[in-house]
Amino acid sequence: MRVIVIGTTGVNMRALATSLDAFHKRQGRGRLGIYFVEDELRKEVDWVNFLDSDDYFWQERVWREAAAKAIGRAEEEAPEHALLFMNLPYFRKSRFFPAIDIAILRAFRPDMLLTLIEEAHVIWRRIQIREEREKTGARLRLKDVFAWRTASILLGDTIAKAIGVPNVVIAVKHPPKTIYGIALQGAKPRFYLSFPITLVRDEHESRREIDNFRRVMHERFCAFDPLTMDERVLRTAKRRGDVKVVEAGSRWLLPEDVKPAVEDEPELYPMEIPADQVEEVLADIDNLIKFKDFRFILQSDAVAVYRPFMKKLFHRGVFSEIMYATNTAHKRLFIYWPPEDKVPGMDSPFDPGVGTVEEDLEKFFQQLEKFTSRFSALQ
Repeated sequence: MRVIVIGTTGVNMRALATSLDAFHKRQGRGRLGIYFVEDELRKEVDWVNFLDSDDYFWQERVWREAAAKAIGRAEEEAPEHALLFMNLPYFRKSRFFPAIDIAILRAFRPDMLLTLIEEAHVIWRRIQIREEREKTGARLRLKDVFAWRTASILLGDTIAKAIGVPNVVIAVKHPPKTIYGIALQGAKPRFYLSFPITLVRDEHESRREIDNFRRVMHERFCAFDPLTMDERVLRTAKRRGDVKVVEAGSRWLLPEDVKPAVEDEPELYPMEIPADQVEEVLADIDNLIKFKDFRFILQSDAVAVYRPFMKKLFHRGVFSEIMYATNTAHKRLFIYWPPEDKVPGMDSPFDPGVGTVEEDLEKFFQQLEKFTSRFSALQ
């Protein structure tokens, strides 16, 4: 497999590459080829001069030459699997660049394009810390990072269409097994995990139960998990003077014993973000989270729904995902709806044709296994 891997500056690509390489070695496979376009670029040009140049065509040319060299190395070394990493697009002083040479990328003969995403506030702080050390002149507001991510996904879709390969958007805090399986093994089926978040966020027992469900799903299946990114902490961050403070303990990410491919550096927290920068993104934050989750649904083969009426409450986010999966994405639904969540006299809102509804958790997992076995039979 050959995979082009893109993402904005600040996404921890090297940590991901290390995780994927370690996972590959544990499989006892041949060498995993890992190539970074930026490594070739930095050999030839001063990085700050490259970013600040007003000569757009020079920027375009040296990027193209760096990409060609990285691809040339992959051709020469011919590893069993090859991952070509690059930051796309660059962003400097409110300007995106460069234009991408599709012919160069097509020469890599990719099977897939992978677009990496990570929490905007994590990327923002990581760039701030790097700027304090390296003085590259980077100046970014939090809203710039959100816009940059959207541009990266759009560019990934454009490149993938031009080359004729899929573009899979994935958060780097998914387990290595998931990212490796999707990128290098063509893992199928892929499930999207839909479960209550907002209304149970501060309830320890509910979170523990949901995390148990997520743990099983990550162990037994290939799953897109909405809480591999937690940007809702921007809503709950406490104000301290002119800053909003995000604490490490405020995040709800993967269950404790499910290791992500990329972990946040301890130095990121507590994270102080100017309050005005947080406030200017709050109007759009829910829509951006929904966009990310719906993209995961589009990339899945089915949606595994856990307790949509947990504690006899209506969980709006879960039902928006059910409606999107059914009416827009046309995905198969598997719903776990135990008796304790049912209000006496309440009719089921789930049409018989919407998918499988189970009251017993083990039978729910059995249905997922049955669905998975169909994909195995087709391989």
